[in-house]
Amino acid sequence: MSTLSFRNWEPSCLAGESDTVVPDPKDGNILYGSGAERCDQFLNVASPTGGALPPADPADPNRKTWSLPQVFSEADEAMYYANQFVFRTRDRGKTWQKISSDLTRMRPPAPPNLDPVTAKDIDQPMTDRFGVVYTIAPSPVKADVVWVGTDDGLIYMTRDDAKEWISVTPPQLTPWSKVSQIDASHFDALTAYASVDRHRITDNKPYIYRTHDGGKTWQNVVAGIPEGAYVNSVKEDPKTKGLLFAATELRVYVSFNDGDMWQPLQNNMPVTSVRDILVHGDDLAIATHGRGFWVLDQMTPLREIATQGQQIASANAWLFKPGETFAVQMGGQNGTPLPKEEPQHQNPPMGVVVYYSLKSAAGSPVKLELVDSAGTVRACSASDTPVRAVDTEAINVQAVWEQPSSPPSAAAGMHRFAIGAPAARGGWARTSATPAE
Repeated sequence: MSTLSFRNWEPSCLAGESDTVVPDPKDGNILYGSGAERCDQFLNVASPTGGALPPADPADPNRKTWSLPQVFSEADEAMYYANQFVFRTRDRGKTWQKISSDLTRMRPPAPPNLDPVTAKDIDQPMTDRFGVVYTIAPSPVKADVVWVGTDDGLIYMTRDDAKEWISVTPPQLTPWSKVSQIDASHFDALTAYASVDRHRITDNKPYIYRTHDGGKTWQNVVAGIPEGAYVNSVKEDPKTKGLLFAATELRVYVSFNDGDMWQPLQNNMPVTSVRDILVHGDDLAIATHGRGFWVLDQMTPLREIATQGQQIASANAWLFKPGETFAVQMGGQNGTPLPKEEPQHQNPPMGVVVYYSLKSAAGSPVKLELVDSAGTVRACSASDTPVRAVDTEAINVQAVWEQPSSPPSAAAGMHRFAIGAPAARGGWARTSATPAE
């Protein structure tokens, strides 16, 4: 795991809270947003694509919501964008095609929980159609397969590269059910997961629909997620089949068995509205409605639990296989730490992040060793290592900057330790708080 400095955030030329911005899969400096917009982040200047979306249909003017979806396909790098129509480009925005008709619900009724006076108090006149395509999910394993969901409760898919769109909406979905996100499986083209948000009609129950047969049948798989935690996003781990994550209005949930059962992945996070999830390599990142970003770095033990959960639960002690780690030198401000009041957040831990679990408290000290390919011990930490207080007379900075790291724990339960690191704090890390154990 590379440990870099995250002290400064820079605005990009597509920055904006009402825009969806996606990086080019081959060049992270190139960003795309709002359909045909593109910018070069390295220079922070607009970089025109030379193309534009097809002209609007006068009989069905383009509709917009706060953020419209835009996404690259992992299968063939085609880029998709949508309003009430779905658009596609295969040349990085130089030319666009409209590849669907209007996919939103025809003549949706007013929400049933509104009184007649309130039902008339809307932002724009109700027409035959009112919604937008709110989420797009190209299959990572088959380029011809794409799933889309609308913010008025419809799900469509195409299996023939958008020649035909098929309605695969679960029968339970009614108008005003927002399909907040669809995630197409990385293991099977006919498997997808759809999160649905119905809180606008005072239904705060969680809804995560799962299909393994291309949308012919769906199951609402939310056991373990309570009412009130309506779901904003669902994501599949791209490396481990059956490992799922759900972003809800209360917290993050994890499922190790394809959604059959969920449990909180809370740790040190507060109760907050989690809006989106990203699995990036061995890291799990989430974004909150409070404009916070949290990262659970080196989440590889979750993958091991999903595949070897019974063996781990029965073992007296279990050492999880560490994720990929890079040796990176810690940066600094000419050797002087930034003042505490400066905007900053904690970097990922230095060293190799080790997870281990103990069924009961160890009767003797727990020792962790980092061994190279020749069998030489390069670093060692033990639970009985004494923690020495900071000698304030021997340092030239405030003592708060020189806090000693804690040794590995010998208590029962699961533990995390960064071996060979100057500090060993664990859990989620966010932009302006120090995570607690």
